[in-house]
Amino acid sequence: MSVESLLGDFRASAASAGVPAAYAGLQRTLGAASLTADDWLQLGEGLLRAGVPGVAAAIAERGLDQHVHAHALRVLFGNALRLAGERAGAERELRAVLAAEPGHRQAAVSLAHLLRELGRHQAAGEAMLLPWRDDAPLREDALATIGFLRECGLTRRAFEIAGTALKAHPGDAALHAQLGELALELGRFEQARAHLRASLDADPAQPGLWVRLATAHRFQRRDEVDVMRIAAFAQRRGANDLAGIAAHFALGKIESDLGDTAAAVRALRVGNAAMRARLGWSRAGWQAFVERQCRLPSPQPVAATPERGFVPVLIVGLPRSGTTLAATLLARHPAVRGRGELNWLAGLATHVESAGRDADALVRASALYAAQLRSDDAPARCCIDKNPLNFRHLGHAAALLPGLRVIHCRRDLRDTALSLWQQMFAHEDNAYAYDFADIAAYAAGYRRLMQHWQDVLDVPRFELDYEALVADSEAVLARLHAFLGLEPDATGAAAPQPIRTASVWQARQKVHAGSVGRWHAWAPHLPELEAAFAQA
Repeated sequence: MSVESLLGDFRASAASAGVPAAYAGLQRTLGAASLTADDWLQLGEGLLRAGVPGVAAAIAERGLDQHVHAHALRVLFGNALRLAGERAGAERELRAVLAAEPGHRQAAVSLAHLLRELGRHQAAGEAMLLPWRDDAPLREDALATIGFLRECGLTRRAFEIAGTALKAHPGDAALHAQLGELALELGRFEQARAHLRASLDADPAQPGLWVRLATAHRFQRRDEVDVMRIAAFAQRRGANDLAGIAAHFALGKIESDLGDTAAAVRALRVGNAAMRARLGWSRAGWQAFVERQCRLPSPQPVAATPERGFVPVLIVGLPRSGTTLAATLLARHPAVRGRGELNWLAGLATHVESAGRDADALVRASALYAAQLRSDDAPARCCIDKNPLNFRHLGHAAALLPGLRVIHCRRDLRDTALSLWQQMFAHEDNAYAYDFADIAAYAAGYRRLMQHWQDVLDVPRFELDYEALVADSEAVLARLHAFLGLEPDATGAAAPQPIRTASVWQARQKVHAGSVGRWHAWAPHLPELEAAFAQA
């Protein structure tokens, strides 16, 4: 009676008679069998791969009756319970393994991911760090831990761990890259530049780092070391791969800093043309998505629950329209928690639709999203998701987040388009940003959707104009506080939050109106900008 034959018989029976009958047959076959711990483990893992976590959990539990100290089998039991939706039981089993063996990495990782799903980000970070109590993990484990801590918003802790790991692996390009990114998020720009340089010295084929190196500084002279480094690499590499393309975007930023708009446009034309050719973007596909969203009735809202205890806030708009600035200013209030740009809403909307808007699926999606917003740090009145592209799914957001409030950031479309065209984005959701006509088409769909949500949703919405915010930030911020039901805050003393967006430098500077009407200086070099937005 091999494990392979047991799994084969189960799959065949499940296909013909259904999972309950297949499970009953498996139980009969096993009878009073006494398998090794490894056999029980392989059987449970095979059942997980077959997509039956409930059956896998039952089998793992049966194996544990015979091998109570088999930690790997207990981890499997915990993972199966987690996938079956029995999270309390999963946490119990995984913590039992860690109590017996605190350095058990698989149990720690599984527990950390479970806690992150529950929105318990602080606890998730602590769980992921349990194997660090004795010896520093291998380089690959260190990088995985650092990435996980960043995803949980534990940027400062990730920075500490990356520094420790670098001491164990001096000169490692990936660890220098992580330290550079983390220092940039924390506003430690000199440290960021030093680590980014070290990483690029070891491995120059890292596209994002060229852009980040340019972002970490406002350049004033052509003889600065980073200016010469980036310019030389862009010339040598061309735009034949992503690293060369990134260097052209970085060079465009440098030339803009130095006031040579014509040179900036030349570099950015190269980068944008290469990215557009690589990614492409379908205007027809975007228009079809917009029309589909406008035709689709919003899901039935989930009932409000008292235990939520906070006001969910979405800051939306086109990217580069002031969403990061608005979130940064609001997060200075002690009753506000900024969660950065969460990537949950689009996926949850897709899940809800694929489940046929089943009421239980809506409730689970609502609880999951709320947990990510609430997290497990100090309680707050307002929790903010500032992912600007959430404007695409506000119908689902209104259903999933009772009490939702929306802040809609608006900015002159020509300034917004210019700023978009100057960026090399990490995600293909922004594949429209490399051509002004595409940006105009995307903006038209965005305006159509925002008007649709205004017409059909009963959700409080604050129209926030970027130009008004930078002209008199205190007055606009007072109105925003009133909109969110916040008491006036005279201190503004909350600790600065990590920033992961392209606005990492700008959002940390004193608020100013220097970018208002910026497109005018670029228009003589970019006739297509004015042409695309002639009616703006």
